[in-house]
Amino acid sequence: MMPSRVAVKGRYSSRGDTHLVMAGPNATVVTLLLLTTIVFPGVAAQTPDETHLFNFLKNVLPDFKLYFNTSVPTCDWQGVVTCIGLGPRAQIRTLTLSGRGLNGTILPDTLGALSSLQFLDLSNNLLSGEIPLDIYNLSSLSFIRLAQNRLTGGLSPMVSKLVQLATLDISQNLLSGPLPSKLGDLQFLEVLDLHSNNFSENIPVLRQRNPVLQNLDLSSNQLTGEVPWAFDSLTTLKLLNLSRNSLTGALTWQFERLEGLQTLDISRNALEGQIPGFGNLKKLLKVSLSSNRFNGSVPSSLIGLSDLQDLSVADNRLGGSLPQLAWADSMISSLDCSNNFLNGSVPAELFASPNLVVVRLSGNNFTGALPENVSSKIRELDLHSNNFVGTIPKSIVTLPALEKLELSSNQLGGPLPRDFNGLSSINYLGLARNSFEEGLLPDVTGMTKISYLNLSSCSLGGPIPDSFAALKSLVSLDLSHNHLNGSIPVSLSAAASLESLDLSFNNLTDVIPAELASLASLRHVNFSYNNLSGEVPNSKQWAAFGSASFQGNPHLCGLVLEKPCSSYSPPTPGTSGPHHGRHRRRLLKVGAIIGIVLGSIVLCCGFLTILLLFIKKKPKKLTDREVSKYLSSKLPVTFEADPSTWAGQVPQAGSIPVIMFEKPLLNLTFADLLKATSLFHKDNQISDGGYGPAFKGTLPGGFQIVVKVLYEGGPVNEYEKAAQLESLGRIRHPNLVTLVGYCLVGDERVLVYEFMENGDLSSCLHELPSGQQNPEDWSKDTWENPDFETRNDVLSWQVRHRIALGVARALAFLHHGCCPHLVHRAVTSSNILLDSIYEPHLADSGLGTLTVTGGPDSEAPAYCGSPGYSPPEYGQLWKATTRGDVYSFGVLVLELVTGKKPTSPYYHESYGGNLVGWVRALIREKRGYKCLDPRLASSKVESEMLEALRIGYLCTAEHPSKRPTMQQVVGLLKDIQPEFSGAAA
Repeated sequence: MMPSRVAVKGRYSSRGDTHLVMAGPNATVVTLLLLTTIVFPGVAAQTPDETHLFNFLKNVLPDFKLYFNTSVPTCDWQGVVTCIGLGPRAQIRTLTLSGRGLNGTILPDTLGALSSLQFLDLSNNLLSGEIPLDIYNLSSLSFIRLAQNRLTGGLSPMVSKLVQLATLDISQNLLSGPLPSKLGDLQFLEVLDLHSNNFSENIPVLRQRNPVLQNLDLSSNQLTGEVPWAFDSLTTLKLLNLSRNSLTGALTWQFERLEGLQTLDISRNALEGQIPGFGNLKKLLKVSLSSNRFNGSVPSSLIGLSDLQDLSVADNRLGGSLPQLAWADSMISSLDCSNNFLNGSVPAELFASPNLVVVRLSGNNFTGALPENVSSKIRELDLHSNNFVGTIPKSIVTLPALEKLELSSNQLGGPLPRDFNGLSSINYLGLARNSFEEGLLPDVTGMTKISYLNLSSCSLGGPIPDSFAALKSLVSLDLSHNHLNGSIPVSLSAAASLESLDLSFNNLTDVIPAELASLASLRHVNFSYNNLSGEVPNSKQWAAFGSASFQGNPHLCGLVLEKPCSSYSPPTPGTSGPHHGRHRRRLLKVGAIIGIVLGSIVLCCGFLTILLLFIKKKPKKLTDREVSKYLSSKLPVTFEADPSTWAGQVPQAGSIPVIMFEKPLLNLTFADLLKATSLFHKDNQISDGGYGPAFKGTLPGGFQIVVKVLYEGGPVNEYEKAAQLESLGRIRHPNLVTLVGYCLVGDERVLVYEFMENGDLSSCLHELPSGQQNPEDWSKDTWENPDFETRNDVLSWQVRHRIALGVARALAFLHHGCCPHLVHRAVTSSNILLDSIYEPHLADSGLGTLTVTGGPDSEAPAYCGSPGYSPPEYGQLWKATTRGDVYSFGVLVLELVTGKKPTSPYYHESYGGNLVGWVRALIREKRGYKCLDPRLASSKVESEMLEALRIGYLCTAEHPSKRPTMQQVVGLLKDIQPEFSGAAA
């Protein structure tokens, strides 16, 4: 007997209600069941959609019942779920679980089984894995937001099955692979946001199949190729963001028909050619073309767009001058033309533009005087690194809304304004490296919001006023390289927010106030090269600053400097700073003579005493300390002699321990190093660098090492030597050669480094396996007419780029990540060592601080650069600087791009006799492409090599202030983004 049929018919009204009509003999039973479901929801069975939802939640939020009331239907979860229908027929229509801490994968047959789902938001969680394919079967979906998760895999071509989709936001994930061309089939798509993933290959053609697309964001991916011509058919676009990719080619009329476009961002790509005018895009509000390779001038039709508010063309190759426009009618509020080759004078009307808020024109060649008439609305004025002249007008230092004023590295003169109190909103003021007349520090008491103040190299004199203590928000204060005198005011300790204080290279006297130790936020100090005396504040915080922060002050003492104050007397009253004063130099000479005489007498007496005791007593086994004393007093160790002869003269080498930072259980002695290097035999010598010769060796067990013996110089005290080397051993970075150990042999310091299988970069770059030099055609002034093939023994461009980036990261770490910051001093291709996979490691890091000669207040390093790598200023200023390292790194980049050596007798006199002069001459002649190593140059990598050439050009600027920092260089190199092969050739 067949069961009776109950007919249940449903109808979805415009209000979202479902009306049920029942017929048949069991209608009463069904009615009772429905009433039970309504009156006793806790006992109601789960609907199919609830089952699928719970299965999803169990996997991504195991304790979800603590967060959701499962005793009521999911349709009653307000703000999370809405449904179609009631009771057992209810189906989930929208699901919003943004920011709920979901963690795990989206399992198949969970969300993909919600057949009526129209709205899905799972953004801002920790979801991982791939997007399940059954999601693409939800043909009713009109809104998908899976942004800010950790989803992987790709975007399936099945996305075209989501025929109702209006918004697709899967940004900020780890998705990869090509973008499916099927995206063009989504006719109702209005928003496509895929930014911050790893999508690659070309942008698919979308054309008119997306007739309502308004927002397209493909930024921060790895897309390549040219901007599609078909973009001009997306006439409904309002926002287009293609920034932070690797797009190439020129722009012509790809955007010509996008008349409704309001925001265009194609920054940080490799686009080239001239900037199109965009004259038809009348509704543009924001345009960013920065960090590309555009040349030519700034189009007046672009900068003159009537509604344009924000324009950035920074970091390109633009030249010429800024166009003369009716700036009074301009709507532009933010203008960024920094880091180009723009020149001439800036239109005076520009600064007076009534809507202008942000002006960034730094890093160009602008000339002329600063404007007298400036808009009162301006909040940021950045003109640093140009050629502006004249004085700073009063109109600028009285702008009430100005928050940032950066005028450093220009040619400004005249007296520095005495009063900056009109800048009541200022939080950043930089006036460093100009040519101001000598004067006193200005009054800054009114700048109560200032956090960054840089007045270095401003020819300022007199004492430091107490008024700086009133700057409660001050984070960084740089008054270095001036003529300040007097004592450091105790009141500075009231600047509670201070993190960085640089008072170096002045004429300050007296003590460092102990009260400064109360500044808990202080992270960096530099008091070097003054005439300070007394004890350096003794605390763990100040010990971390290191001795380099106090060098050039011979009368300072304390635990930080490892100089007991009991052995140091205060300076003679009236002595001046280290930069002037014949009286002080005369006293130093007399003191030096007396010290030498007394020291010689004591040394001779000590030597005779030890010699008599040694003769009287029978030989016995010496302790390590006795061996150290014996060697240091009896054996004048020097590597000026034949190393093998010297090594054989070391007595009881087996008693001299090697302190190992890595593999400490080896229990090595100096004798093991002698054996490993065959008594430092010439056949094992791999370099004779600026700091001392290096020898390869193999320890028992096959552990390969490099042993370097430092040239003479540095501290005499054995404790100080060990402390310095222990500090050096703590410097760790993936692109630095690791110091694995050391030992002290008499007066010498012997260092043990890890071994690099592929030797140094210079050999790999310039020598063939046979040892013959790579031929260079010097019959012409370029690499023209070379008869080379790309051989397996030639480092590929991908590897060269990786080497440059690795070395840049190492230098950025030394300059900005170390405490104290370190200057390398010896960035050369022979100091770049390559491991088994050709990953670069910078050698000799930190050695410059160990080999300074001439006493603690000497400014002349024992080793400061190599021929061809040394910056021009090292010829006059005997002090290594981070900007000097940048110059040397720039030479290294040019070496990698060109394949040529930094110096050669074949460079023409007109080129300065070196690689830098040769490259810069060709670039001035607009023949930069002639510099590229022909063994590598191809259409695929030529644009990347030219960009690297530009980076080398920037780094080798003659004036140090024009050079970028190594942090900036790392960013520039990362932007090149070549396809790494990971091989040597």
